[in-house]
Amino acid sequence: MTSSERPASELVPSMTRVDGARREYRLLKRATIVAMALGCAIPLSLNLVDPDLWGHVRYGQDWLAEGELPRTASHTFTAVDYPWINHENLAELAFAIGYEKLGTSGLLVAKCLWGMAILLSMVWVARRHGVHAFTVWALMLLVAANLQAFFPLRPQLLSFALCAITLVLLDRGFCDWSETKTIHCRALWPLPLVFIVWVNAHGGFVLGLCIVGAYFGGRMLELLISDRLAAWPRLLALSVLGISCIGATFANPYGAEMHQWLMASLGKPRPEITEWAPPKLSDPIYWQWIALLGVATVSLWATRKKRDWVQIAILAIVAWQSALHLRHIAFLALLCGFWLPVHLQSALSRLRPSDGSQLPVMTLSPWLRRLAVAALVAAIGLQSYALKCQFTEFPVERNRFPVDALQYMADRQLQGKLVVSFNWAQYAIAALAPDTRVAFDGRFRTCYPQEVVDMHFDFLLGEYGGNRSRSTDSGPIDGTRVLQHGSPDLVLVDRRYENPVAIMKAESQREDPEWTLLYCDRVAELWGHRDRYDDPTHADYLPLTARVLDASPREGAVQWPALPIRSRPTSQLAEQIVNPQETAVELEL
Repeated sequence: MTSSERPASELVPSMTRVDGARREYRLLKRATIVAMALGCAIPLSLNLVDPDLWGHVRYGQDWLAEGELPRTASHTFTAVDYPWINHENLAELAFAIGYEKLGTSGLLVAKCLWGMAILLSMVWVARRHGVHAFTVWALMLLVAANLQAFFPLRPQLLSFALCAITLVLLDRGFCDWSETKTIHCRALWPLPLVFIVWVNAHGGFVLGLCIVGAYFGGRMLELLISDRLAAWPRLLALSVLGISCIGATFANPYGAEMHQWLMASLGKPRPEITEWAPPKLSDPIYWQWIALLGVATVSLWATRKKRDWVQIAILAIVAWQSALHLRHIAFLALLCGFWLPVHLQSALSRLRPSDGSQLPVMTLSPWLRRLAVAALVAAIGLQSYALKCQFTEFPVERNRFPVDALQYMADRQLQGKLVVSFNWAQYAIAALAPDTRVAFDGRFRTCYPQEVVDMHFDFLLGEYGGNRSRSTDSGPIDGTRVLQHGSPDLVLVDRRYENPVAIMKAESQREDPEWTLLYCDRVAELWGHRDRYDDPTHADYLPLTARVLDASPREGAVQWPALPIRSRPTSQLAEQIVNPQETAVELEL
């Protein structure tokens, strides 16, 4: 008896089972995609505190409070009235307003959603090109892993989003290029507006301009080869668009000065800054980067799809730059996220049998389907909980940042001109300004002359194994010059750096030392000028009983921004005092 001849009473249960199986498979598919999406969200929810975040929020707050853009360096005593070319104005305004309106947890949630929006734009483009959802989300996991190290709360986040918008516009503008060499100018005309925002948000606009310029240049070369003089209207349109994008970058508060500064700054090496160094085996991002390079190479080699040589050339250049500078790995990941999915899917299709037959379709028994769905639901629950923890915790580690040292300074009202490691300087600004000004901070060359930069790194790093790039006007390396320049009052030393610890120890052992130790723990040392803090007749005299040498471990963390508690009760101050003689040996001063 055929199925058509079976009684209706037998067919109904059979159809019900089939429909139920289909629903379970759909649920399984959707749950898998949700789990993969949450797997992408977790790296993007990184809640590591960036040392510059304090400064970004504070500079935005300063602008809002004063009602005008600062034109010269602020919160510093070594670059007074020195021009400040700030290429992150919009980002700092966004951070200041975001912190005020959303709070810390809100900023972390917004950051993760921001990253997911970038990935969803890649998924959208890939799906329009016919890429299977599983393939594109699997690639997104690798892209997210490569973005993770560059996804703390930093202005670079705006660069990543604007780069994604640029790549979406390029995809729409040239969606029919391979078949008809058609240019959809309506999709490309928003590009100059993107660069107006980008130039005011982050210096990464330079890389974006290079990508657009290379993309347009490659397309124009293709037109000249294929259509010759008949291509002149399209060549003219691309030329006007390219020039408009360049012109848009002059729409910033500094005009051409921004470009002059960039040319001067980018032309100088930055060996002291980790992100400008090549990737190393010890870097947390290293193996993710290697995996991305491997997937890109195999996909482009094995693809059956038509290769876009303009995209391949740009990918190769950015990959080369990522091998020279760690920070370019993020942009390589963005390019791969947009340009690789179709080739990855094509390369994977080679796994099918060569005779054209289909791979056998695996079916699961009902209990296995339900078990798989239950496992995915459990995984989604665990991922959601992990995200919740990431959003509610933003720890400033006491063994990494001078939380206790800054509290001590606030308690004792120690203020004035402060020499401090650049990775702590913006924390000090947020905690102690305007009473305290710093010698140098993470704004680097945007508002500090090269001689001040060199002076700071002479103190912090010394010779640095000969890997320094200094101005010829800075003279020989001298780690003590920062202790005289501008007549500082205080020096806050990060004990992880051997050079400043050795310099201050040598200074204290001189016959007539200029500096005296006020505070020391396992993380930081605070030194004060003897004329101010050792003189009993001076208003700022600090007796030995008020000084702290504390050898106890700095454990735990404080929620960002971890600013000092002002005007603590005297009873709390007394608990902090430790006998200097008992702890000097333990701290190996």
